[in-house]
Amino acid sequence: MQNDLGGEPPRAERPEEPSRVDGGRRGALKVLVALGGAAYAGAIVLPAATMLAPSSEGGVGAARWMRVCRLAELSEGEPRRVVVVGDERDAYTVTKDQLLGSIWVTKKGESVTALSAVCPHLGCSIDLNGDKQSFSCPCHTSKFSLAGAAEAGPSPRGMDPLVVRVVDGHVEVDFKLFRQGIAERKEVG
Repeated sequence: MQNDLGGEPPRAERPEEPSRVDGGRRGALKVLVALGGAAYAGAIVLPAATMLAPSSEGGVGAARWMRVCRLAELSEGEPRRVVVVGDERDAYTVTKDQLLGSIWVTKKGESVTALSAVCPHLGCSIDLNGDKQSFSCPCHTSKFSLAGAAEAGPSPRGMDPLVVRVVDGHVEVDFKLFRQGIAERKEVG
């Protein structure tokens, strides 16, 4: 179609191509969005991986040595109740210097033995009898020898022995807790 002047019809002008500057901005925006997404994903994935990965400190069965007293503080053949203080760990936190429990420590010559003060029946605290010849649980009248063997009462097993070592004049115990109410000695994590 021709116009009144007889020439070609006016053509619509093409829009100019976006400049390279605009493309550079878009590219930079894409990079920033990708980096932000990666940072967000890392904030979620890293803690989850840490929680699910096995701990280098071990768990059930791993040694957990606790210094409980000086060897010189123990009297020959006389059981002594000692509190165990250490770091309490769960899946997310470590709480320093917590009371973890108590144990009975006995020195016999150069060797030292330790027994858990938790009754294997239902978890009550085991005490030394007044005659200092046996242990008993006041809750359900379980009775144990000084070596920890069950003598009477409903306890399904003897007192739980703990591994002991003496380092630089200090008594250290591999402190563990055991499942209650069963005859088998099974450690709990």
